[in-house]
Amino acid sequence: MILSDGEVYSDISSGDLRDSPYARGRTSPLSSAVIMPFYYDENGELGILLTKRSKHLKSHPGQISFPGGVREDGETLEETALREWEEEMGVSGDSIQLLDCFHSLVTITGYHITPFVGIYDGDFNFNLSEEVESAFGIPLKTFQDCPFYCIDFFRSGRNRVYYFDLPGQGLLWGATCEILVRFFQMTAGFNREPIPTEANLSEPPFLQIPS
Repeated sequence: MILSDGEVYSDISSGDLRDSPYARGRTSPLSSAVIMPFYYDENGELGILLTKRSKHLKSHPGQISFPGGVREDGETLEETALREWEEEMGVSGDSIQLLDCFHSLVTITGYHITPFVGIYDGDFNFNLSEEVESAFGIPLKTFQDCPFYCIDFFRSGRNRVYYFDLPGQGLLWGATCEILVRFFQMTAGFNREPIPTEANLSEPPFLQIPS
């Protein structure tokens, strides 16, 4: 099934995500929250806003990700998501309408990530923090056509890592890619089969696409 703007927006705006078996607001020592910021372009097509982390960071340098970060003491996860949005993007939390949270994800490094689905209705003139190299929008239809890979790692069972090779931006992979794939599967019947491949790098992202 091809990704449909209408199907995706229907689910995220109707509250269909609220029956997630993952508890809203669950916290843990490594709780974190991210925002999945959808937007409409000038042609009325739905897209997703992503960031590229600065290359000088110790954690995940240069990786494509959602705005977000680790929960601070006393915060709800929604407050974490909005604080990180304001810090990283340099715009007010009022600029994005949070609709609901999506299924949380526990990474192999122990982080418990709760994604919040939102609609952004501003321009792309962000005042990015030093942690963020760039911010860019990707039309949802791109995920139906761009190269889509997976690598299966077998460490204490199978761990599948997904990769989208985004035009002009490079590899989207890791937790961000996993969250998006699950979201598309749930809201739009996304059923693309990834191209199985082997790791050709000894360190993250473990895959280098020949130019």
